Amino acid sequence: MTSDDAVEEPDAADLAALEAEAAALEARAALRGGLLGARRALLVQGPLVALLACLLLLVGHGSRGAASAATPSTAPAKLALLSPYLDPPGQASGPVDAYLTLRNGGGSADRLLDVTTPWATTVRLVSGSGQSQPWITIAAGSSLTLRPGGLHLELTGLRRTPKLHDVIQLDLTFAQSGTVHVFAPVGPAGSLTVEDVMHAMDHMDRLPPQ
Repeated sequence: MTSDDAVEEPDAADLAALEAEAAALEARAALRGGLLGARRALLVQGPLVALLACLLLLVGHGSRGAASAATPSTAPAKLALLSPYLDPPGQASGPVDAYLTLRNGGGSADRLLDVTTPWATTVRLVSGSGQSQPWITIAAGSSLTLRPGGLHLELTGLRRTPKLHDVIQLDLTFAQSGTVHVFAPVGPAGSLTVEDVMHAMDHMDRLPPQ
């Protein structure tokens, strides 16, 4: 091309066509790059998502295990005092011996710590040989019978000498179950009636009138 040659300027239509083609090329390039970028993101993040899911499962199982471990699995003691009775005293000053069966239907052991009565200043737990015992344990799901010639209760320091068919209030204090009241007839264990118990309850924690 010489200096004499005229330079042909592109018209407006040609410029518009070039700009449209350039825009189309950019759009196609962006589309290809976007799809590849999405694939790369999945390849990188996929293992991380799987690891996070595993961690969440482990945490969930651990929480359930901790909750189960915190739940108490042992039932408390559940005591019943059966067939209480006292021997008639051999002499006015006593002592008087008392007997009963202690039944523990619960899931934990309990311990008899103390016994009191309005009828005497002292109640001792004694063995068949007369030795004082500080306490006795009633195992879960078992019974313990206080009987003549064996372990029994001994009332001394009588405030009043009980006679046949009197009803004696005994208050037994346990480590878990607290204080449990029982009414025991003087005489055979089966001689106690509902009327006897109702009358004794009218005079709780004190001697009945003579």
